[in-house]
Amino acid sequence: MLSTNTKDAYLCELGFTRISLYRSWDYPVGNGEAAFIPITDVRYLHQTVAADGTRLYAYAWVEEPGILLTTERHISALEHIVAELETNDFRLLSQQIEKFFQRHGGRGVLISSAIHSSLPMLS
Repeated sequence: MLSTNTKDAYLCELGFTRISLYRSWDYPVGNGEAAFIPITDVRYLHQTVAADGTRLYAYAWVEEPGILLTTERHISALEHIVAELETNDFRLLSQQIEKFFQRHGGRGVLISSAIHSSLPMLS
């Protein structure tokens, strides 16, 4: 079994930044999320935005193998799911990341911060 620290290091090497452990107080009230997301997941945000502006998130189970790639930090529809891997196969994960960027027009800008808001910023 792969250690959590090793899994975290691989995800960081692939361009993800750790954004949080799931916490109920970090979740918008009233939004539904698929019941299969365990409370022991760690969420990551890819530092590169797709050319069409779509962001890529990863849910990595802390003590279990597997990774879920999504286009939203809080899943509320099946359309948000990009890929679900049942193992920690980082070669396959890397391929899924590349497929994601291909489907969304390629790689866009690199964001140095993991802060992400789906709401427009007020000036």
